[in-house]
Amino acid sequence: MGIAAGSAGGQLLALAAAPLLARLYRPADFGVLAVIAALVLIVGTVAALRFEMAVPLPEREEDARALVRLGIAAAAGTAILGSVVVLLAGDRLAAWFGQPELDHWLWVVPPSAAAMGVVLVLNQFAVRHRRYGVIGRRNLLQSLSVVVTQIAAGGAELRPGGLALGFGFGQVAAAVFLLRDLRGRGGTTRTRPRQPRLLAVARRYRRFPFLLAPSGLLNILGTQLPVLLIAYWYGSAVAGWLGLTQRVIAMPAALVASAVAQVYLGEIARIARKQPREGRRVFLGASRKLALVAGLVALLVVVGAPAAFSLVFGPQWHSSGVYAQALAVFMAAQLVVSPLSQTLVVFERQALQLAWDAGRVVVVAGAVSVVALVGGSPLTAVWAFGVSGALTYGVGWLMSLRVVTAAGLDSGRTRPAPRLVPQS
Repeated sequence: MGIAAGSAGGQLLALAAAPLLARLYRPADFGVLAVIAALVLIVGTVAALRFEMAVPLPEREEDARALVRLGIAAAAGTAILGSVVVLLAGDRLAAWFGQPELDHWLWVVPPSAAAMGVVLVLNQFAVRHRRYGVIGRRNLLQSLSVVVTQIAAGGAELRPGGLALGFGFGQVAAAVFLLRDLRGRGGTTRTRPRQPRLLAVARRYRRFPFLLAPSGLLNILGTQLPVLLIAYWYGSAVAGWLGLTQRVIAMPAALVASAVAQVYLGEIARIARKQPREGRRVFLGASRKLALVAGLVALLVVVGAPAAFSLVFGPQWHSSGVYAQALAVFMAAQLVVSPLSQTLVVFERQALQLAWDAGRVVVVAGAVSVVALVGGSPLTAVWAFGVSGALTYGVGWLMSLRVVTAAGLDSGRTRPAPRLVPQS
């Protein structure tokens, strides 16, 4: 099973379960999920300190395995530190959002975020060895684990945290699956990297935790901080409507983007090493294919989302359909640009990536906050989120195009091709 098949199966499963979940849970329950999921995604994205981004790059297999160990160790440390934070400050965080019930479910965040970090590391190790079928099965298993747990918790009236519990369990199940696959292929029986080698590899790829970890944090804040701000300014019901919208359109789109990104990263890394002049052609070809899919999906959402949400999920979810219209262009831009943004990483433009991520957080979070501070409606805030996010993605695409074009031109003038990893 390839990545696309596994991702498609997971999406169909999540979409098929959404009408049932919308009747088992209230909008406020989805609001709890929106906050928990946003926190997991924010922390989980940097849980492995972005060592996973370096895994496909080394020529020596021993170095790649050392990066895997460093990433998993960082994720374990994240779980411990996160648990301490929740224990000491969980009640204050719940009060800040005006959702006291959050205090009972914030414990889901640290292990879920750590599991997400492990998944990111082992996914990249699978990409290095082109084991795309394993990634596809992981995607399907993760979706199945989330859906089954959420339905079971809803049937047992485990509210409001049943949705959050299922989301976290899916992350853990995916991590366990990839760890078992690694062990089954002899990944744990090979000679482990010695401590001096681990330290040498950590120094060699130090730019990834020092530059890409802040960049990754800013990147995910660009999409998740507005969700947290909307939950803060407008309450759990509005956050719940937005949460269902993301489940139905944004999260499946992000899953497709992630699957495409894993394949694109493997190909663009190979091209950067051996044929930099081919980079622009591959970049534009991937852009055209992604834009065709994204444009068709966005058009369907704009035309039919409100009626479809009311019909499928019930009249209490009509607002989610209206929010889907507001986020349609943003979703399309994310689907196109997110997989291709790794071009900046592969060609060692980490500082440029960091600058773009920082700018996006300021623009998107600022747009939502300004609307809320001037008394704008929740729908206006969601529109501000969608439009500002789409514009920043457009800027990101232009930056990636410029970098891949410049790399091709440079390769025609100089030999050998530029290195993909930073100098020590």
